[in-house]
Amino acid sequence: MYPETRTATVVDARHEWRADCPLFPVGGYTDRPTVHTSDPALVVAGDLVRTELPVALMERAATSGFLAANALLERRGVRGQTLWTVPDGGRGALLRRLARTASVHRT
Repeated sequence: MYPETRTATVVDARHEWRADCPLFPVGGYTDRPTVHTSDPALVVAGDLVRTELPVALMERAATSGFLAANALLERRGVRGQTLWTVPDGGRGALLRRLARTASVHRT
């Protein structure tokens, strides 16, 4: 896409996964409540709430708030707010293929 970056290389890459956040333990995602509860008139929102969208902390609080409001509005036949997000399937097939090809040629 950008010919001027053709010769660019990765200088550093770091990935950390630590268990030092007391509210959100590693592997605890499935234990969190969802927006919907067993009572359709009761919804939950906040940092702790599990959503299917790729969000974290403050974004999760806002997103789950919209999802909760939308759930309550839907019960009354009112259209809620459309939520936009990044693709949750990763890069497209073409970009994944190009990334694999580039990594093979670097080795």
